[in-house]
Amino acid sequence: MFQLHRIKFNPNEIFTIDNIGLKLTDFLDELLNVHVAKEDMEFWKHDEFINKDHGCLVHGDLNSSNIIIDENNHISAVIDFSFGGFGNPYFDIARIIGRCPESFKKEIVKNYETISNTKLDYPILDDEIDIWTKIDSAYINYMRGIGIYE
Repeated sequence: MFQLHRIKFNPNEIFTIDNIGLKLTDFLDELLNVHVAKEDMEFWKHDEFINKDHGCLVHGDLNSSNIIIDENNHISAVIDFSFGGFGNPYFDIARIIGRCPESFKKEIVKNYETISNTKLDYPILDDEIDIWTKIDSAYINYMRGIGIYE
């Protein structure tokens, strides 16, 4: 997660392929030009999603089903950036913690702080956890309403 967060926000390079520094040009071209709606691109450009001091690439749905592990238990890919964009690193951290049992929170925070060499702001983190918990609940209720979940 921290490696994604190290990709810094540049308002002139949102939704371009040149700001990532990886040789995934074809994949990113298709992702951005075929699978990401223009409305979604505009949505992620709103100021409330971008903390100018901490703007970075956020996955938006980072969880174990979106991480591919090789036979040596090393991460070989992170997939499904359909909720991705530039924003506040607290988005990813809060989304993961909000989906885990409370007992995992301390360990996740401690590891993120160690790896990033950054102290997290706990009130901001708690606010983001609240927001993402409500978003996830609303999504589940919507899916139930259309018959996907019972």
